[in-house]
Amino acid sequence: MSKIPYIVTIILVLLAGISAILVQTWTGFVYFAMTFAMLLSLFWGVWLIYKFYTEFKTELEENFKFYKAEIINKKQITTDYFNENENAFKKDYHKKMKKYKILHWLKVLLCFSIVGAFIASMIIY
Repeated sequence: MSKIPYIVTIILVLLAGISAILVQTWTGFVYFAMTFAMLLSLFWGVWLIYKFYTEFKTELEENFKFYKAEIINKKQITTDYFNENENAFKKDYHKKMKKYKILHWLKVLLCFSIVGAFIASMIIY
């Protein structure tokens, strides 16, 4: 499952490259090259959304364990005190992770804006 994005990326980049090279023989291959590039961006947008809902949230929960250890060591507090106030610490952790969530969704937005740019360029060309 982890090799799927690499395989799809390689195939679509090769097809887009071949289509771009074949533009010299027939200008209609421009549409094929743009379509393959658009499909690549669309795939990555959907893949990032899939990864967010399947793995990204579990990664955040796993990283909370490291955050817990870091807070206990930095602030010199006991584990019992941390467990008693875990909701407050989780709230602070989620505030710090908000930046990573926003960056993740900006990557998804970038992928779909590239799709829109390719659709617009196909219409204009």
